[in-house]
Amino acid sequence: MITQPSEIYHHHILQCWSTQKDYWPIDVERAEGCWIHTKDGRRIFDLRSAHECINLGFNHPEIIQAITDQMAKVSYVTDDFATDITAQLAQKIVSLCPGTDKKKVWFGQSGAAAVEAALKVARMVGYGRVMSPTSVKDATNNEQEESPYYPYPYKIISRYRSWHGSTMGALSVSGDPRRWFSEPIVMPGVVHAPETYPYQSVFDQDPEGLKAADYLIHMIEMEGGADFVAAVLLEAVVGSNGIIPTPKPYMQKVAQYCKAKNILLIIDETMTGMGRTGSFLAIEEYGIEPDILIMGKALGAYIPNSCIVLSEEVASFFDDHVFGHGQSYSGHALAAAASLASLNVLEREILPELETKSAYLKQGLESLSSKFKHVGELRGKGMMWTMELVKDPITRTNFRSFNQKYQETPIKDLSRFLLEECDVYTPTDKFGLWIVPPLVVSFEEIDWLITQLEKGLVYFHEELV
Repeated sequence: MITQPSEIYHHHILQCWSTQKDYWPIDVERAEGCWIHTKDGRRIFDLRSAHECINLGFNHPEIIQAITDQMAKVSYVTDDFATDITAQLAQKIVSLCPGTDKKKVWFGQSGAAAVEAALKVARMVGYGRVMSPTSVKDATNNEQEESPYYPYPYKIISRYRSWHGSTMGALSVSGDPRRWFSEPIVMPGVVHAPETYPYQSVFDQDPEGLKAADYLIHMIEMEGGADFVAAVLLEAVVGSNGIIPTPKPYMQKVAQYCKAKNILLIIDETMTGMGRTGSFLAIEEYGIEPDILIMGKALGAYIPNSCIVLSEEVASFFDDHVFGHGQSYSGHALAAAASLASLNVLEREILPELETKSAYLKQGLESLSSKFKHVGELRGKGMMWTMELVKDPITRTNFRSFNQKYQETPIKDLSRFLLEECDVYTPTDKFGLWIVPPLVVSFEEIDWLITQLEKGLVYFHEELV
């Protein structure tokens, strides 16, 4: 009889984004803080924060207590009923996001679910521009003439290298190779723009992203402008495909254009929210208010939770129009308890010292990067970094092409070495080292990490390249 969890996983559970014959996960005894304790006595540092979901580490006692207390009251009711905890969470999120206090929140259970909701909202508002232009004009305070075109603004402009989730709509707007598994059966009306990637820019020298912004605007115009384009969807920091911060001039230029043309701007903070980049939201440094903001991952801590936040102008559209979206567990009280406790811990304990801690991590990574010729670029912000590893620092040639996400590479071997020999868990499918520790990491743990990463890079340079 099969008794070990890893054996049961191998025989009966599908691992995400992987072939299955070699799937043998590590048996876990418990997890605490930044560490995963295995049944065979190992102690492994989770340098990817459980897919960036546990910014506050594993088993934070205050969050666990909040969940436990809420279970004794009410775990779940439909949105025909109101719970204190979900109301408090919505009010808290609204207060922390840019814009007025008249924003509205819809809760889901995953970042992908929130992306789906955001896309539907954008298209519903676009439909309203055509079918009831007067009400849209009143809601947005913009003059809006009725469009003579068919059908209505429905197109979504997103970017290559982006990742927004694996449900059909979220996958369709993702500029990631994982989209190809579902093609050609993907959601129509999506157009991908070039990413802002100064280290390997397709626009030659474009450090501020203004050439990329101009091209995105050109694409919108060529796709029919506001008569056909409902929204632009951006990540403040591209996550899965390289930890690439979006330059401030790019973001501001695109935001100004969208505002002037009455095209909604959607910002996906699924990975970057909850303090990951040094502030509560990465978008804070850009000085703009998105029309729709997406949060997920670390928002829910240990219980899946996500949300979209609609600006006052967009939210008011649904005063007289049906919000045509929903999920059974929307506003789940247990998830709200975990999220609210997480926000309280983040504000009280994490954000006040995050700048100092982030600077300490950056200093250690800069010192480490300078020792190895195959580290092409160190980039990131806050507690979200990558060392892009390249074959040749002059040509900036990667060890794999963009479409070789699941092939064997020296970087995969480096990740295996770090896990097996250094007790550091990192992803295997990136362009380099993924350095995304829980925000609760201590200065002593950062020192230990730098030492282990150096061991890995020595192995990489001496044995793999």
